[in-house]
Order: sequence, then C-alpha cells, then structure tokens
Amino acid sequence: MRLSTTFLSLVLLTSVALAADWTSYANPRFGEIVDIPPGFVNDVAAPENGDGLTFHSADGKAELLVWGGNLVDGCFSTDAEQRVSNETEDGWDISYGKSSGADWQVYSGTKGDRIVYARSMASCKGSQALHLRIEYPAAQKKDYDAIVERLSSSLKAGPASDCP
Repeated sequence: MRLSTTFLSLVLLTSVALAADWTSYANPRFGEIVDIPPGFVNDVAAPENGDGLTFHSADGKAELLVWGGNLVDGCFSTDAEQRVSNETEDGWDISYGKSSGADWQVYSGTKGDRIVYARSMASCKGSQALHLRIEYPAAQKKDYDAIVERLSSSLKAGPASDCP
C-alpha cells in the first residue's frame, strides 16, 4: 500500500509541476485571456495596434495566434462563417465545426501534414471577438490533444480598454 501511495504522490507532483509551466497571456486592448503552453514563446514583434500576439513552439513546428478584433458588421456568426470560408479558400479541409451562433465557434481541419484548431468567442456585448488558432504537425496530434483542450477551455474575456 505504501508503494501505491508514493506512486500516486509522485504522479500528482508531476502533474502540478507540468501545470505550472503554462503561462497566461492577457491582451489589454480586447481583454482576451488565454493560457500559453510550456515552451511556446512570442518571438515576433507585437503589432502596433495591440490586437494580439504570435507564439511558436520550442521546435518551431507549431504556431499559436491569439488576437482580438472589432466586429465590423456587429454580427459574430457572420464573422465566424467568414473565418471558416477563409481557411477553406487557403486549402484547409475543415472537418469539424461547432458554433452557438452568436457566442462562440470552434473548428478544426487538416492541410497536408498539418492540423489547425481555432476557437473564437464574442465579447464586449457582441461588438468584438476573441480568437485563438493553433497549427501543428499531424504527426504530433497525440502530443497536442491535451494542449488544444487546455487552450480551448482557457479562452476568456476580461477587462478591455477598447470595450466601452
């Protein structure tokens, strides 16, 4: 019994340590808050307009985009449909998609040996949208399944300087 208790303690400590490696990104302009996976770094200059950041995995094979934007026509569902259409036009085979219509959207697909996953949510009383998009090698799908799950569940709206 002592061995199993020791093993369980070790597993729990390892899980806590792995969770601690995640960081949080908060965009002050749009109020987007999302967890950033261990090893992902922002190595690209932030845009002057402050709409978001790009992160890359340590091996350079995965890219995570996190940004917010104003909804030009004020309609989240139209904006969501346009994002999927743009991905399809860019050669992505979008094989999964789900949406609440006015509040959130997720989709995923493949292009060659790459996988894309994206999640968006309406914010600022429906006048803005928050987005995350991760692209990674299909060969690393098992490794990224837990990362994608955490990214998706961590996306939140917080205080935003651009929200009246």
